[in-house]
Amino acid sequence: MDMDSIRVGARFLLALLVGALGACSSGPPLTDHNPDPRALPGTAPTLKLDNLLADHQLSLPKAASDVKFKSRRDNDPYWLELAFSVDCAQGPAFFKKEGLERQGDDGDLYDEARVEEAARSFGMESNRYSVRGTYVKAPDEFRNSQMGVLLADADKCQVVILSDRYN
Repeated sequence: MDMDSIRVGARFLLALLVGALGACSSGPPLTDHNPDPRALPGTAPTLKLDNLLADHQLSLPKAASDVKFKSRRDNDPYWLELAFSVDCAQGPAFFKKEGLERQGDDGDLYDEARVEEAARSFGMESNRYSVRGTYVKAPDEFRNSQMGVLLADADKCQVVILSDRYN
């Protein structure tokens, strides 16, 4: 085998490898930068909070502060993680308005581990907050679901909501 044949073969293998790696990519990298300062790293750069809220049929209370979110739409489900601060007295009314019902201790729709993971990603330390209530919206016929938690510290509450929409 001459050197030209080896070079052609090596280039062919390199092209196959690069093509295979490109085909394995499942969308934009999780390091994308969303220009909204409220967006956490990993949020798709084109997603805007107002559109996310509308898509997930959610709103924010007028008095919400410290709003943060994370979302991606390039997989199924199209998900949203949302957190904000609110006066503790407003928390239950917010959930009721959004159609999320208080979950009893025996409920199986609330995924505590998933909410705790989201809360940590928003910078909330679990040992600093006490849970004032967990709320869920049962999955509908399209399997869309929402869950939330009201967390309290000394003087204010944090709301954390996870919403999944299936295509």
